[in-house]
Amino acid sequence: MKCNISLVKKHFLLMTMIVFIVVTTILSILYFTLPVYYKVLKMGEMESTFNTIVTQLNGNTREQIVNSISQYDEATNRINLSLKDSNGSTIYPMYTIDSNEDFRVYIYPLLDSSGESVSTQTLHSTILTSTGTKFQLIGRYSLQPISETSHVLLTLYPFLLIISLLIAGIISYIFSRISTRRIIGISKITRQMKTLEQDLSCQIEGGDEIADLAKDINSLYSTLLMTINQLQGEIEKVAELEREKSEFLRVTSHELKTPISNLQGIIDGMIYNVGDFKDRDKYLLKCQDILDEQRELVQSILSLSKLEIPAEHEEELISIKTLLENKLEMYYVLAKVRQYHFKVSMDEDITIKGNAMFLLKAIKNILDNAFRYTKSNGNIVLLLHKGELIIKNQAEHLLNETQILNIFNPFYRPDYSRNRKDGGTGLGLFIVKQILDKHNISYSFKRIGDYMEFVIHFYEDPQKEQ
Repeated sequence: MKCNISLVKKHFLLMTMIVFIVVTTILSILYFTLPVYYKVLKMGEMESTFNTIVTQLNGNTREQIVNSISQYDEATNRINLSLKDSNGSTIYPMYTIDSNEDFRVYIYPLLDSSGESVSTQTLHSTILTSTGTKFQLIGRYSLQPISETSHVLLTLYPFLLIISLLIAGIISYIFSRISTRRIIGISKITRQMKTLEQDLSCQIEGGDEIADLAKDINSLYSTLLMTINQLQGEIEKVAELEREKSEFLRVTSHELKTPISNLQGIIDGMIYNVGDFKDRDKYLLKCQDILDEQRELVQSILSLSKLEIPAEHEEELISIKTLLENKLEMYYVLAKVRQYHFKVSMDEDITIKGNAMFLLKAIKNILDNAFRYTKSNGNIVLLLHKGELIIKNQAEHLLNETQILNIFNPFYRPDYSRNRKDGGTGLGLFIVKQILDKHNISYSFKRIGDYMEFVIHFYEDPQKEQ
């Protein structure tokens, strides 16, 4: 079974172990190097002191030299001085016999108080008196036994180790708590992020790697929320499209069912020679009219199905003026035949990015409706001006607000145009709505006086924005 140890405990144990190892290593190094360093340091000090004495004694008389050496001996017991002449005879220290036959002999100690042998060092130097006589100055100095230094260290080691462990433990605990506090905070926030709350973010402190981690988590969470919101929006759009498709299929089935039932009844009447249906030529023409209407309806439905596959047609830059100029000739002819006054004014061009075939289909549907519902000798106007395409006509029947709201629904026809021969399939403006919505182009349809006006708001030319 795997044992999980918290990050605080891991840091605490690791830091304590590191501090303990470092302190133990330092103490071990001191145990071996401190005695040697102590000896070298003291030897250097003694040599410096001896050289100073030699410098001060040079050039003095014999009596002054002896007196000075005697004073040094009385002032310190760390260095013992002796003076010899050129023949090797000892001038200082010397023993003398007084009148009471007592005598004194200067003896150098060889042992310290604890019985340990004392380390000694001897230095020699030649001294010249003021008369040019040469004397040999000898200096002997002693050091405390090196073993005493090691013994002291060994005595202190247990206490030093215990103190170092206590200090290491305290410092490690404080450090582990401080160093893991931000990580624990980030971990807490990331667990809360599973709920996908909007206002969650890791606190950013400092500029180290943990701060970078907090920034990356915040950025990732923000991107995740944004992606989820976009997906939810797409899901809602798909659901709405599915509902629209379902409603469209329901309405379409009704629109197809009624004429088929009528056609079936007419054919049955002709087969069985029932009443007026004996006049087959008359009712065959009616059947043909019904079939023509159904063919037009099916073509409109097929046009709608193509709108569902925009990938088949790549977008391109479209000149609205050029697009219309190539198709207006037949409307001039139609206006002349129906005795309409068709006025066109395109004093500027509009260039947009889109699908030329679909946009032309939408504009033609609007023009077709204008020509279908204009009163006798009425006016039809097409304007291309200030980023807008305006198509208006003097309508034979002006729509009210309710009818305008429903006019873009599939198969909707106002009361005055229930007959398909006069009112079309009811899909014209629905197709217009689908095309313009796919191009993100706004539009409006309203009643102005005795005119019905449809406005497509193209606004600014994309090339001008560049």
